[in-house]
Amino acid sequence: MSKKATRRAARQAFPQAKTSSGTKSSGASGGQGGKKKAKGVQGLRRPTWKRAAIQGAILAILYFVVIQFLWVPKDENGQPTSNVYGSLLIAGIGFVVYTGVAYMIDRYTYNRKLQKLKGPTK
Repeated sequence: MSKKATRRAARQAFPQAKTSSGTKSSGASGGQGGKKKAKGVQGLRRPTWKRAAIQGAILAILYFVVIQFLWVPKDENGQPTSNVYGSLLIAGIGFVVYTGVAYMIDRYTYNRKLQKLKGPTK
């Protein structure tokens, strides 16, 4: 008996259980191999530190550019008084602070949306 025929016989002998919607439950023999995304609701993404760090990096670069090139105090000779290391320090502090704040806000909004989707509890 070939491998294909053996699998077909096993499927016929032990059919998959039906869910309430009338479709097969996702398992190892499903179309996606049991790797369904745990997305729950379309457009609702879990908060991640990676996403918060990317936002923090973008903001840190923006801080550096603004501080170094646009908001440079000049002395009486017209020379800039800020140095690169000070701008990098402020950008680094901004990165750390904004990454933490962005993650906390994302987590708060995610939990609020989940509670709203569940509906009122009694």
